[in-house]
Amino acid sequence: MKKISEQHFDRMEMMCRKFESNSKKDKLFLSEYEISKEINEMIKLIEKPSLSDFEKIEELIKSINKTEHYNGSQWYDYKIHLNALLGENGFKSSII
Repeated sequence: MKKISEQHFDRMEMMCRKFESNSKKDKLFLSEYEISKEINEMIKLIEKPSLSDFEKIEELIKSINKTEHYNGSQWYDYKIHLNALLGENGFKSSII
């Protein structure tokens, strides 16, 4: 998948690690960690994303709203970064 820049994606990976670290103290971070990890892996592995790939990412983000999660400013920041990356790849998302 096309990345805006390595620094941009590095920040997404850093946020994922922070969710993981926080989940060891507060279970409300666990779903944020699991979803951000899955999405980041998709970004790394999918060279030419399809509409189906974009829709799966969007569904993962939306699915967390059906669960109790921390939902702090870093989660919002992750979604902003992801939204920009999806836009860079030609997909208009509704995750924010």
